[in-house]
Amino acid sequence: MIIAQGGEGGGNGGFVSTMVLVPQVVDIAGEIPVVAAGGIADGRGLAAALALGAQGACLGTRFLASTEMAIASEWKQRILDADALDTVKVTNSERVMPPFSRPHRPGAPRCLRTPLIDQLRDYPEQINGAEVGRQLVQAILDGRGHEYLPFTGQSAGLIRDIVPAAVILERLLTEADAALRTAGAARKAV
Repeated sequence: MIIAQGGEGGGNGGFVSTMVLVPQVVDIAGEIPVVAAGGIADGRGLAAALALGAQGACLGTRFLASTEMAIASEWKQRILDADALDTVKVTNSERVMPPFSRPHRPGAPRCLRTPLIDQLRDYPEQINGAEVGRQLVQAILDGRGHEYLPFTGQSAGLIRDIVPAAVILERLLTEADAALRTAGAARKAV
């Protein structure tokens, strides 16, 4: 399968939105299943992914805010408190972590803002990449990676609670079914 992750997604990704990227990937994928990712946190997003031709959806940020996810409670709370615009592309991230770019196509991780992210944006030349890279790895090993790079997608703006994954899945399917039924009814009315 191919995961087509739009620029809204958390972690590493490009700059093309899911709404544009998924149909392009579906058109060239042939018989290979395509899974949409980026900006999807509820059943409406799943319904949209299916309407774009994907066979499914991958929800990252939504499951970060689940009871089972073993990340810091501070990170989960920041997701709940965030709006879509509170997540930013991390410029100059290659100074502290391996670059994630295709040849001739930029890529940059999306995170909730931290002092490190602001410094990478405003004063990258002041960062000792080797030193901060070691601090970042140690923080991740200590369960504090979110203090540096709390990977989070723009779908954070749709997340309002921390619930078990089973509840998320149940809601996802119920909402997707309702959205697809509404779209079907609207199509018949036209």
